[in-house]
Amino acid sequence: MRKIFASPAVIVPMAFMAACSGGTDDPLPSEPDPETPALETRPAGEVQRVTKEGRIEQGTECLVLATPDGERWAFNQPEAADFGVGNYVEIVGEVADASFCMEGEGTIVPQSIAALQPPARDRDPARAGGIALTEDYVLGSWTAPGIDADCDRPDIQISSSPGAMVIETSVNGTPTTGRVVLGDYPLIDWDDPLPDMPLESRGPDGLAILRPATDAAYDTVEVAGNAVVGTGVELIKCP
Repeated sequence: MRKIFASPAVIVPMAFMAACSGGTDDPLPSEPDPETPALETRPAGEVQRVTKEGRIEQGTECLVLATPDGERWAFNQPEAADFGVGNYVEIVGEVADASFCMEGEGTIVPQSIAALQPPARDRDPARAGGIALTEDYVLGSWTAPGIDADCDRPDIQISSSPGAMVIETSVNGTPTTGRVVLGDYPLIDWDDPLPDMPLESRGPDGLAILRPATDAAYDTVEVAGNAVVGTGVELIKCP
């Protein structure tokens, strides 16, 4: 089931601040207040509605949706939505006449935000154009995306040691280490009785831990507090 935030029409302000894309002949509102930097002005004339999907990134002033086609759309995420940097989402909304964000193609005033699974080209090389996993790619600190993401306390640490790459995390709530194996079939080699778990890229800087390849009798495992189900646990790399 997709997780969706929908902006209730009854609480949408009738007037916001001023424009970042589009523009009209009507006079613009007053200068934006720096203390409330992410508000937008809804279109004064013909409404331009858009539906865009992509990965959330941190922009200069606001969050930015980076689409698979290379577009960048700023948006102000309502407090009720629990999506954050690294999440892959679909945003339905209106293009603002004006915005403090001032980045990309324009600014979207969201009406709804829904979590989506990344398309094939945003994933594994075997799935049409992702990024191959290398040692440089996987080494470092990783965290699950979202509003609770904290690179000061990463969920996973992958480091190099003589003869192996070691992953340190928690499995089912217990601190655990394993061995990261790359090549044609990247995976995490946990100590028994845990099953091996495949790895894949969620490009350009994401990593996913997947269910075991043979999992008919798979008992769900939690890695870093996230259940490895469906299309796996997705992680983003910390700077």
